[in-house]
Formats: sequence, C-alpha cells, structure tokens
Amino acid sequence: MAVSDSPVTSVTILYGSETGNAQDYAHYLARKLRYNSLKPTVASLDSYPLKKLITDTKYLIVICSTTGQGELPRNLKGFMKFLLKKKLPGDLLNHIHMTSFGLGDSSYPKFNYAIKKIHTRLLQLGCTELSPRCESDEMAAEGIDGYYAEWEATLIDALKKKFTNIFSIDENVLLPPEYTVEVDRGAADIVAPQNLHLTRQSPALLAGTVTSNARVTAPDHFQDIRLLTIETDTEVLDYAPGDTLALYPCNDERSVQLLLELQPHLLEIADKPLTVPGKIDVDGGFVELRLLTLRTLIANHLDIMSIPRRSFFSLLFHFVDDSTEDGSREKEKLKEFGNLEDSEELYNYANRPRRLILETIMEFEKNLHIPIEYVLDLFPLIKVRLFLIASKPSPTSVLLLVGIVEYKTMLRRIRRGLCTKWIKQLAEGDKLLFSVHKSNIKFLLPQVPAPPILMIAPGTGLAPMKSLIESSAGTQDLYLFYGCRYREKDYLFADLWTQYEQKGQLKTFPAISRDAGSKYKYVQDKLHAEKELVADLLVNQNAIVFVCGSSGKMPREVRITLVEAIKELVPDADQFLLNMENQGKYIQETW
Repeated sequence: MAVSDSPVTSVTILYGSETGNAQDYAHYLARKLRYNSLKPTVASLDSYPLKKLITDTKYLIVICSTTGQGELPRNLKGFMKFLLKKKLPGDLLNHIHMTSFGLGDSSYPKFNYAIKKIHTRLLQLGCTELSPRCESDEMAAEGIDGYYAEWEATLIDALKKKFTNIFSIDENVLLPPEYTVEVDRGAADIVAPQNLHLTRQSPALLAGTVTSNARVTAPDHFQDIRLLTIETDTEVLDYAPGDTLALYPCNDERSVQLLLELQPHLLEIADKPLTVPGKIDVDGGFVELRLLTLRTLIANHLDIMSIPRRSFFSLLFHFVDDSTEDGSREKEKLKEFGNLEDSEELYNYANRPRRLILETIMEFEKNLHIPIEYVLDLFPLIKVRLFLIASKPSPTSVLLLVGIVEYKTMLRRIRRGLCTKWIKQLAEGDKLLFSVHKSNIKFLLPQVPAPPILMIAPGTGLAPMKSLIESSAGTQDLYLFYGCRYREKDYLFADLWTQYEQKGQLKTFPAISRDAGSKYKYVQDKLHAEKELVADLLVNQNAIVFVCGSSGKMPREVRITLVEAIKELVPDADQFLLNMENQGKYIQETW
C-alpha cells in the first residue's frame, strides 16, 4: 500500500532532552498526531534502534534542546556519534522525510547549536525536509510555545499532504493508552519488594552502600550542603575528574499513600500484582519494570513531586467528571492548561508558584477519577539525577557534594527537591543504586602535556574542582577562583586547600559575598582583580578554563570578565574564547 494511502503508517518522534522540556514537547506532539489518526513512535534519540532508522523510518521528527554552552543532551550523544562517522554514505537516509524543532536561549553564544548540528547532518546523509526546521528562543516575547505552535501547524499541514486520507478526531475523545498497565484485581494483596533494583532491571545500575552523609556547611547557615560517601558493593569503579554519578531517587511513603488516598479506587488495588509488559524508555535506554504493584510503581518510578507540564494537563482533563457545574468548570480549566493558546494560564498555575503534580491532584480530587490503565501515560517517570563527582578517582568509593533544595513558594509552602529530600534522609549503611556517566572532558592538551587549569566555581560547583585538584596537584599548575557567602560558614574544604597551597600545588582566590569588609563579592570580581594573571594564563600559557555552577548570571558574567581581561592581548577576544571552546579548552558545566 502506498504511504499516502496509509493513515496508520508510523511517524517517528525522537527527542534529546536534559531537563525534560524537549521530551514533554515530543509527547505533546505525539498526542496531537494521534488526534490526526496517526500512530507516532516516541523515544529518546539514544534509545531508538539505529537499524530501524536506516531501514524502517520514513518520517522523522527531532525535538532537541541545547544545554550549557552548546552541549548536546546526554540522551543523544550515542546517536550523534553514529551520525558523525565519516564513512557513512551520503544517501544512507535518503528514504527519510525529516523536520526538527530546537529549544534554545539566545543569551547563550551557541544558540540552538544542538538542533542545527543534528539537522545539518541528517540532510548531509540524504534526508529531505518534510517542513522547515524551527529554532525557538526562550528569550523572545512569544517564548518557546509561540515558535512551537507555528512549527506544529506547518508540520501537520505537511503530513496531511503525505497522508492524504488521515482524519481528525475530536480532542474531547479519550484515546486508548499508549502504555499497557495490567492489574490482577482478583489476586490477593501482596507485599512487593521496595528495592528499586528488583523493580528496575538495567545492566548499568551498580549497588552501593552509604558510608557517610555529613553536613559540610555551618549548622546556622541557611543552606545544608552534604558530602555523601558511597562505597561500591561489588563492582570496581572507573571514573575521572569531570564525570558524573547518577542517582535514582524514590518518592517517600507518605507522598505515595497520600496520592492513593486522593484516588480511593486506586488505593483499593494498590497492592495487587501489576505488570507493565515490555520495556519503557527511561533516561535514554529501555528498562524492564517487574515485581510491581501500583504502590511500588508510584514509589520507584512515577514523578509525582515535579511541576506538571502541558502534556500532563492535556490528558488529565479527560478524567474529570463534568456532570456537575463544579466538575464542568474544573474540566474546562484543566483543558485550558493543556492548550498552547493558554501558556500564561499554565505558567501562573503551575510554574510560577511551583505547584506539584501531587498538589494538582489534591486540588481537583473531588471530580477526578484517574484510570489505572493511564497512569504511565499521565505521570512522568522519575528522571535520573546527575551529580558531578567530588572525589579523586577510586575503584571502591565515590564522593558527592550535594546542596539540599529547600525553599518556600509564593503559596507559602515548603518545597523540597525529590532527590535532595531523599539524600538528606540517607543514613550510614543504607543501600542505593547508582551509575557512572563518562563526560569525555579532558584536562590535557596534545600540544601542551600539562597545561595550567583555571577553575571557577561558586557553591557546589566546587565538586569537580576538588576531584581535579586531588588528581592533578603537583603535575599541573592549578588556580581556583571560588565563591561563597561566609568564610566561616560555607567556604568548603578550606583546610584541604591550605595543605595544597603550602606545598605550592594550588593557588586560591576566594570571593566572599556576605562577610563584612569583603572586597570581592563574586568570582567575576576576583577574576577582574586578577585580570593580568588571567590574561597571561589564557593567552600565553595555553590554560584550560573550567567553569562550574548555577546556570544563572554567573557563567555569562564570568565570560564577559574573561573577554575584558584578554582584549588588550588579542584582536578579537570573543572569537578567542569561542576558539577555546571548540578546542576543548573552555569547559562549562552548569545546571
């Protein structure tokens, strides 16, 4: 049958996502295509079989964000590595009609770099454009939603020309679930294993034991920062400075029980045997979920403590009983949150007050009835949490520096991050699962065997610097510009730095923002004060710059300061730093 005659021919939507934004747009688009009688496949770029890309895929849609200073999301690096192989023939993908959508921020130098790179390479390998690429800009007045709405409309028009007999389905119709969830209602209740390792099968997972969970900031300091030590139970660890450790947090029992109580029909079957046939796409790889009940599925795998996204509301409204005036009003409200035309309403309800999924269910519980069959479609999966390693490479242990996320929202509610709340409760002897993620960051250069390293890090951005200093002290000249609030409260590892300084293996340049009489409040201030040293390191000594910390103002201010420091020595300072990035000499890890 010709493609144009087959409305059920699959369209493939692949995403590259670090925080979940691109993933949410991918699932939102998939639902829109299903309402146009298509059957899209959705997967992360790394989890999609390359064989299917080469042999079966005819219509490809790529949605991808750009992280940091032009970095590719972790769940597409394997896919991109394959595409960039030089020996691939130019007609390898000439059977594919393709389009792409990028999520970007024009305040960064490499704006939408990831989607440009992917789109260009796919064209080089023979793909033809189904509809034009769109590069959205978070900084623009219309925001990402405005760009997406126009791109989606253009894409659907293009698909209608390819699939001439597709038809529209009323958006008020509840479509069958994408994922199958089966519960044995007739079976006796069971006590399913709570151990994540038993319900989530993946060869990358390693077992470990917590040997220390110590607070390293002063007891009266506003932020609780922990130094978490994990010993491996069996495997030999292999990591280097700049690598990350992935942790797999779980929901606490109280939150899980509350959700079940808000949906009494789910509470009744919460401890019945439950199966999820097949494997699901988690963090760029397929994993098998087994030995489950609904209770353990929620506890170990469903993120009920995140801020709800548009795709959540676009399904949730179907489960509201609108037979009453209140129900009808609530259903319409939730439906609005799921529409692109009401982006401001969604922002004001969910993002601005940082309202949680659990709180949303609580607010609408009276008329809400979530079917068990749709829990995997409705609730997002808990995403892996990545932490830069803070220890010198060891085959048996690893250290993490973790800031506990606790704050009060505009709704006057105490908010605690899912993972850091879980970490805070970990005690010596507790078991957990983790995996090591290689970064491929290099602190050596072909032309310079042991280049100086200029490290810039406020707060917990210090973690990889500690790993690097302990690994390279005595073999490379190390310069640490570190920012904190109080020397006596959150100037981390001060005694350790003093030991290295006394040996002549490290030079530190602290910036203290809150101490009375402190002259240099932020790392960029200290960099400016030492601009002659900084310029000499960058221009004359071929130094590597390593910046780590929050992705707010700090990275931009640091870059501006570095440009100021070297502009008298090089004709085009901005291009000089860009060249350093391209050569792997300007490394930025921000979140």
